[in-house]
Amino acid sequence: MKPTMIAAAMAALLVLAGCGRNDAPAAPAAAAPAQPATPHKLRFLLNSGFSGANAWFLVAQQRGYFRDEGIEVEFTDGRGAFTAAGRMLEEGFDAGYGDIQATYEQAAHKPGQAPVGVYMVMDVSPSVIILPLASPVKEPTQLAGRTITGHGTDVALNTFEQFASKVGLDPKSVTIVPNPGNWKTLIGLLDDHTSDALFGYSSTSTAAIATAGGKVEERLRFFRFRDAVPELYGSALMVSPKLLHEQPQVARGLVRAVNRGVMDTLCEPQAAIDMLVAHNPDESAKVELGRLMDTLDDMGGRERIARDGVGDIDPVRMQAGLDLTVAQRHLPRGPDLGEVFDRSLLPEQAERRPCM
Repeated sequence: MKPTMIAAAMAALLVLAGCGRNDAPAAPAAAAPAQPATPHKLRFLLNSGFSGANAWFLVAQQRGYFRDEGIEVEFTDGRGAFTAAGRMLEEGFDAGYGDIQATYEQAAHKPGQAPVGVYMVMDVSPSVIILPLASPVKEPTQLAGRTITGHGTDVALNTFEQFASKVGLDPKSVTIVPNPGNWKTLIGLLDDHTSDALFGYSSTSTAAIATAGGKVEERLRFFRFRDAVPELYGSALMVSPKLLHEQPQVARGLVRAVNRGVMDTLCEPQAAIDMLVAHNPDESAKVELGRLMDTLDDMGGRERIARDGVGDIDPVRMQAGLDLTVAQRHLPRGPDLGEVFDRSLLPEQAERRPCM
């Protein structure tokens, strides 16, 4: 992301927030319950390490929002958003952050055991198919007969059937090549014409180009899943069924703390990135700020956030995405909506609107 684009995006966030660091504070959080003598310890699986795309978790931790709820969180770096739901179930995590479509799949295969979404962060799918700027492929149907490369656990790769069904492309007409390489390696496959396209997130590929000192608009273009498959959501805060049903007040406190972190990050993006870089000096403040701004679009954009806040879903739309995923991924059963997302823990809408 170019410096001018970052500056414009920061300005947009401040307009969204309706405040600056010295202006009106974020919407007050509901009063936290009295803290227990011994905090509730929760194991939390991230989608990756801390980055600009999930900085609110670090903000919530460092500003003591979990502590305010009587919670002590142990974060574990993830291995990709699509792996979070499965790892939560298999490794016994109490909470996690990852792609909600993976939760649909876990619920279809293991009823009553799968994680449940409780706070939707990404209102639209962040997935893209990445093409070289000079690619002759101008429409998604022209991917037929071509090769697309991506990590085997990539969200876009694992929701490609849903995308293909909407654009009129036979997914079997595309050769999909899993590749565990880093983003420098993957983009190199485009440069040397080894692959016609890549699966990924726009924010991840953009950050990779920016880290190398390049300009995205001179290198890449995208087919965005959000344009073709508006039924799909992105990543959500998830909790285990055990935590949700046996300790609902702890789960509610977790949601409240995360929401405070999200609100702070949207109101004070630079402060969040400063905190991130202080936590990990190897991170580039410029690159991570760009990643955060790109993620704002994945959250639905500033107009939707200002209107609706963050965290909730449209049940009709999510049901449509659930049905589509069940059909296109040939899942063994169609989970009920309540098995994959529970809206009951959400703070009031006013608390989920930045600086309102």
